[in-house]
Amino acid sequence: MSQKPTAKSTDSQAPIVTTCDATAYDGSSNYIGGVDPVYAATPATAEQLNAAYSQIRAVKGWAEKIVEVANFLKIPDPGWLANAMWFESTLDPSATNKSYQCTGLIQFCPGSGAKRVGKTVDQLRVMGAIEQMDYVQLYLSDYKGRMNTSADLYMSIFFPVSVGKGPLYSIYNWYLSNRGAAKAASYLKANMGIKTTGDYQSFADKRAKLPTHLATSKTQV
Repeated sequence: MSQKPTAKSTDSQAPIVTTCDATAYDGSSNYIGGVDPVYAATPATAEQLNAAYSQIRAVKGWAEKIVEVANFLKIPDPGWLANAMWFESTLDPSATNKSYQCTGLIQFCPGSGAKRVGKTVDQLRVMGAIEQMDYVQLYLSDYKGRMNTSADLYMSIFFPVSVGKGPLYSIYNWYLSNRGAAKAASYLKANMGIKTTGDYQSFADKRAKLPTHLATSKTQV
C-alpha cells in the first residue's frame, strides 16, 4: 500500500508505497496493462541504472547489486527492479510509511514483509542499501522465475494475492470482503486512490525512469 500523494507529488518525487499483507501467490501473469509501456531492446546494465537514478549512483556497488539480485530472481530486466524500488521508497532504505510503519526499499511491513525475511522494521531501517538488497532478494524469492513482466514484479511486492488476476482485479474489494468497510476505507485513504492492479501499474510506470518492458515482451500482450 502507499501513502496518499500530496498536491506537490511529481514524477521526480515518487510517493512511498508499502508491501502489504495479502501474500497468497496466485500464479504469474503475462498481461501488460496500465499506461502504454516503454520498451527496451536489452536489459538495463549497471551503468544505465546509475545514469537513471542518482540515488543508486551515490552508493558504490549498488547498481551491480541490483543487477545481481535481478539475475538471481530471473527478473528479465534489472531496470524493473530499480523502477519498483523507486516507486516504493524513492530508493531510500530507511523510508517509512507513517500510516503502517512499513519501511525500506520495498516497504517491508511489520507483520508481513519484515516477518517473512526474519527481521524487524527497525533492523531493516538502519541497513544500508546494499545490505538491504539481500532481504529484497529473500522476500522476492518466492516469485523467482515468475516475474516475467514489470506488472508481475509490482504485484509481487505490493499485493501478491492479485498476481495473475489481470489489471481489473480490485484490491479495494479484497479489503471489503476480507477486512471490512473500515479497513477498506483506511486502505484507500493511504493508497493514492489505487483500487485495482492496473491503477498501481499506471502509477508506477508513469514514474519509472527506465523502460518498463523489454521489446521481446510484446509477444506476451
